Amino acid sequence: MKVGFKDGEYVEKGRLLYTFDDTRYVAMYKSDKSKIEEYEAKLIYARNDYERTNELFKKGVSTKDEMESSLSQYKSYQASLLGAEADLILSEDDLKHCKIYSPISGVIGLTNYTEGNYITPSSGILATIVQLDPIRVKFSMSSRDFLENFSDIETLRKTCTIRLRLADDTFYDEDGEIEFINNEAVKTTDTVPIFAKFKNSKSRLLPNNTVAVYLKRKDDKSKVRVPVSAILHDEESSYVYVVDENDVPRRRNVVLGRSSDGMQFLNSGVSEGERVVSDGPHKVVEGVKIEVAK
Repeated sequence: MKVGFKDGEYVEKGRLLYTFDDTRYVAMYKSDKSKIEEYEAKLIYARNDYERTNELFKKGVSTKDEMESSLSQYKSYQASLLGAEADLILSEDDLKHCKIYSPISGVIGLTNYTEGNYITPSSGILATIVQLDPIRVKFSMSSRDFLENFSDIETLRKTCTIRLRLADDTFYDEDGEIEFINNEAVKTTDTVPIFAKFKNSKSRLLPNNTVAVYLKRKDDKSKVRVPVSAILHDEESSYVYVVDENDVPRRRNVVLGRSSDGMQFLNSGVSEGERVVSDGPHKVVEGVKIEVAK
């Protein structure tokens, strides 16, 4: 019958969005309500009749069959009233859904139906409302990164700073906060789903946008990082070749941290300021002087 908004408009929670034809539902509601009044009246009469018949039965004036018949009629109308009340609940619910109100405040999209369209329960979505401010960002962290960098959920929630890099390679101007961490990991990827909340007053972030998430511990100490190309692996350990002051490479086993943008963080094995071979380390012969590019 009526659409109460414009496509793309901001709507407040509780705003009337759609009004449907309620003729049949009003009639059903009135019919069910009248049945309740009918059964209430019959129940009063049946109760009084049972009480009178029961008193007469106690005095020996009425028969047991008459007393039991009046009791049966009384109980029958009690059951009928309960059924009518159940029908009224359903008809009230149907009537209530002839008006659709916004369940949240947010921006509403394109309406799929307009005034005059025929709507049934199988018609599907009428319109979609999204909350833009604040907005939730969902991402996943590998179990390894989670354990190495934060160790537990409470540490992640309390010590983490979170930033976003947008599609144009700029950083979002607001830091976010961890809203919650899912209570189970994803078995197929061994990752932990995390949900963060960001202020979004300018609507720069939109639902289904893709962003890059950067996490850092507030109390994090500086870590050495090297190009990923410097890392070699064998059955013993991951390692790099560290070059001494005489340009002689020596193997150094390392413990890997996280990686980002082509760089590998090292939890241990190499100190700040040391030189490592990053171009063609697989060609290096340990202990044999190399030529260092200037």
